[in-house]
Amino acid sequence: MQKIKKMQQQEYSQMFDLAQYAFQFENSAEYQKRFHYLAEHSINYGSFEGDDLASQVMLTPFDVNFFQKTHKMGGVGFVSSDPSFRGGGRIDAIMKELLKDCYEQGILFSYLAPFSYPFYRRYGYELLFERSSYRISHQDWPRVASPKGKVLRKDWQEAKASIAKIYAATMAQEEGCLLRETWWYEYKYQMKPGNYFALYYDEEAQVQGYLVYQMKAGVFTIVEWVYLTEAAYRGLHKYIASHADSVQEFFYERSANGQTPFFLNERPISQLSSRPDMMVKIVDIEAFLKVYPFEYLQTSFAIEIEEDSYSPWNTGIFEIHVQSNREVVIQKVVETSLPLMKTSIQRFTQLFLGYKSLEELVFYRFLVLEPGLENAISAIFPKKRPILEDYF
Repeated sequence: MQKIKKMQQQEYSQMFDLAQYAFQFENSAEYQKRFHYLAEHSINYGSFEGDDLASQVMLTPFDVNFFQKTHKMGGVGFVSSDPSFRGGGRIDAIMKELLKDCYEQGILFSYLAPFSYPFYRRYGYELLFERSSYRISHQDWPRVASPKGKVLRKDWQEAKASIAKIYAATMAQEEGCLLRETWWYEYKYQMKPGNYFALYYDEEAQVQGYLVYQMKAGVFTIVEWVYLTEAAYRGLHKYIASHADSVQEFFYERSANGQTPFFLNERPISQLSSRPDMMVKIVDIEAFLKVYPFEYLQTSFAIEIEEDSYSPWNTGIFEIHVQSNREVVIQKVVETSLPLMKTSIQRFTQLFLGYKSLEELVFYRFLVLEPGLENAISAIFPKKRPILEDYF
């Protein structure tokens, strides 16, 4: 008989064994230590058959930035099942309990990296982030003029404070990114083997950029490349180029936001590819609408979410009323006389978080609008795509 419970430290070894079997990552003491560290900072759901762990899901609490505000987010990871117990709806049962817990705890968003996009759409998740990848031969890495500052390689203890400060400064104006806590930096960088760290110092000896990278099997992999100034960009660019005689290829992957660090190059980068990345679910539509920036809304309207079976509180009609004093009031109702937008939880997420435009979703009939509503509400949606530089 299956039983769901939240697992504690005594179950971490069982959790690691199941995750390692499912994902086939390295089975070593170092990886086990890193996994246990993440489990300590997470809520760990397990479905048991007697004493045997049959399925598990890890929910890690984070903060994210949307609309220049901080919101709670639950990152879903290490979704895994023992093949001996598959087919019993265990992950469904865990996800139902997990989403209910998020709703009751005021967690507004949930992110996950899917093994199957259709599988996670059943829970109300949808694609929101993409990544762009660059592969550049060592002799083709673009050359740039050297700035007056300098780049120094540092160990993690020397680099971590500057990395945290610069990341926070650059991501403050972005949508969707993690507001990284100290423990996450340790997990992401210090506990992951193979990372090198370099800092760019300007003429006043102030750190203005950083580079996290790896070198293995002839490939220079840029893990993260962040800069506050044009000089820091050029300095780190030049530092990467200085490794051209030591490697065969440079590889750089970053969140796709329509920008590239190579647009100044004399020759365009020929090996550029994009891939879908993580999915997002808005856990509580009503709470989301209450924090959404409606300052450009000129007319009241209503939104009908057709179905969200794993979060039934999201299904139904939500009225957005513009008051005479420009205040916006949100109300869930059974029926409405307001102009109506009808769509799914997935397309609502893509529209209101800036991944897809209103015009595109209307064209492909992913949402239905009453006549005249499109022009009245088109100004309220984000013009900037969300980005995410973390993975869990």
